[in-house]
Amino acid sequence: MTYQQAGRVAILKRVAGWIIFIPALISTLISLMTFLEKSREKREGINAVMQDFSHVMIDMIRFNTGFLDMFWHNSPQPDFNHGSNLSFWIVYALIFVGLALQASGARMWRQSRHLREGIEDQLILENAKGAEGRSRQQLEEKIVIPRHTILLQVFPLYVLPVVIAVAGYFILKLLGFIY
Repeated sequence: MTYQQAGRVAILKRVAGWIIFIPALISTLISLMTFLEKSREKREGINAVMQDFSHVMIDMIRFNTGFLDMFWHNSPQPDFNHGSNLSFWIVYALIFVGLALQASGARMWRQSRHLREGIEDQLILENAKGAEGRSRQQLEEKIVIPRHTILLQVFPLYVLPVVIAVAGYFILKLLGFIY
């Protein structure tokens, strides 16, 4: 793969990453708000006030985001107290797949840009050598672009989802939504 092709692949990866990340994030946030909305147990004291406040805020968000009705009606509704939530966890994982794709594309883009600048710099030096200097084509043939797979993106793909899931579990447990 030439560095020009690597630049194009990098742009495609970044765009695909954002296309996967944004809907998955919106769907996950709406799923969590739906979970909070469904848990309508009667509580006492400050918990009742906080629960009423959260329900009012969720209703206001739903009312003011009519353009997201597709997500409000089709996002998987998790139930953390019973059963499996496979569809919710798949959509949650897509957030981090999109982040890893975007990070991989950003790395490829930086490398292709650096290679392009390096070739331009080397071409100036080769032109200074005169007739014995190498041409642009000869310089480009020597370049080998490494493959960038999203599986090598350790933090956004493996560490971050677990950290956020554990933090979310403790927050929902602390607020009394998971028992």
